[in-house]
Amino acid sequence: MAEGGPARRRREVVVALARGAGVAAPVLGLLEGGRTAALPAGEETDMAVLQAAVALEHQAIALYDAGLGRGLFPAGLRVYAVEFRGDHLGHRDTQVAIVEERGGRAPEARRDYLFGPLGSGEQLLRQAVEIEGAAQQAYTTLISQIRSRDYLLSAAFILVDEVRHLTVWRRVLGLRIY
Repeated sequence: MAEGGPARRRREVVVALARGAGVAAPVLGLLEGGRTAALPAGEETDMAVLQAAVALEHQAIALYDAGLGRGLFPAGLRVYAVEFRGDHLGHRDTQVAIVEERGGRAPEARRDYLFGPLGSGEQLLRQAVEIEGAAQQAYTTLISQIRSRDYLLSAAFILVDEVRHLTVWRRVLGLRIY
């Protein structure tokens, strides 16, 4: 496996999505792993983190919509897909509300997401693992930069959901969960 392997791929997915959503350069630097110093505390940093998080939620929703719409989630797993899609909708709506309360504008969902092949349930589940893993990594990286209590609490709850989603899909695919 190439150096960095899946972790490098997840980081690339997160960075590409954040860049496409117009996320601020300092947050991109954190997500790329090239910047280890903390961002300056304050509203601008929180807003940039929120916008990156909203972009991630849009992508997850789009994947679940694609899989559910095409009937690709195996019958016994569809209930999880519906639940996880609902979680992502809630995450997005919560974060959009926080952005708007602060006078900002949340990024819109893109019209196209490049998921790769989604011809089978297994391919879809592997994409779900990739997106949930990227979201977990992004929230873990970004949560330490948040200074506003209301958003910090929200992000902590969202991170728990992302870990749960990733754990379920990894287990279904027979992958290690630790």
